[in-house]
Amino acid sequence: MNTYPLLEEVFGQHIKKDVNFSSALTMKMRVVAQYYYEPKSIEDWQKIIRLTYDNDIPFLILGGGSNLATFTGVIPGVVIRNRYMHMSTVDELDNHIDLKISSGYPIGYVVKETIKQGLSGFEYHMGLPGTLGGAIYMNSKWTQPVSYVSDTLLLGTILDKDGQIREEPKEYFEFAYDYSRLQRTGEIFLDGVFRLSKEDPQVLQKRAQKSIRYRKKTQPAGVATVGCFFQNIPQSLQNKYNLPSQSAGYLIDQAGMKGKQVGDFQVSKKHANFIINKGNGKPEDLKKLMQQVKDAVKKKFTINLIEEVRIIGNSK
Repeated sequence: MNTYPLLEEVFGQHIKKDVNFSSALTMKMRVVAQYYYEPKSIEDWQKIIRLTYDNDIPFLILGGGSNLATFTGVIPGVVIRNRYMHMSTVDELDNHIDLKISSGYPIGYVVKETIKQGLSGFEYHMGLPGTLGGAIYMNSKWTQPVSYVSDTLLLGTILDKDGQIREEPKEYFEFAYDYSRLQRTGEIFLDGVFRLSKEDPQVLQKRAQKSIRYRKKTQPAGVATVGCFFQNIPQSLQNKYNLPSQSAGYLIDQAGMKGKQVGDFQVSKKHANFIINKGNGKPEDLKKLMQQVKDAVKKKFTINLIEEVRIIGNSK
């Protein structure tokens, strides 16, 4: 594995070597970063991105550590964990506030802070793991009622591969189910301006608590998991095969895989689209279980499941 002394030369004590960052991953798989860095400002982000691209240094961006499955024990290059956190009011009218929020904030903090300020837009996402940046990258969704993290976005500040910063309107991001343009371009969402409507904090709190109750009722809680592992199927496939649901969890359940276990990895008995690390889960066991799930669904429904999680390393 190549070493990158330039990282140490430029960042000094602010960059760490051989860091086990398993505790930062919601799946809790053991993985070590060759180098580890936490940008806390836009300037930090510019510096690390310019250096990595100019010197062909591989990197992995880490937010809240959810929605990420690792199939390697060591991440080469540098793991960049987003710690850029800033929130400010851009504009205020009688019925709404435009709030600029940076990408490093955990979604849970964004929900609590906006509820406290009596601002509606994020309350249904209470309990969503990860950071705002990751939620924008994946266009995270809640279904009761349907609510995307991107719904209230007006403008986003992005950082491109040349280290240049610019603002783009919401339309630029091409948001769709589990998708934003950032997945294709590799650009980094730094912060965004969100138009949030003014509402009674008690009403917002009730909505947030309703979401939490529904999550706890339908999803495994207090366990090591990345969240939903596979994408739900499009309505076109649901209609084609006359299925009662688009849910990947439904397909996995009907294919007889709920509760299936390989090593310390198990398909949740509560929600079949969650894979749980019951302790010392190994990458090869996760690979086997993931493939068994896909094969079972393919055999029963002739449908190919697509991973929702980001796969790091070789999953074959």
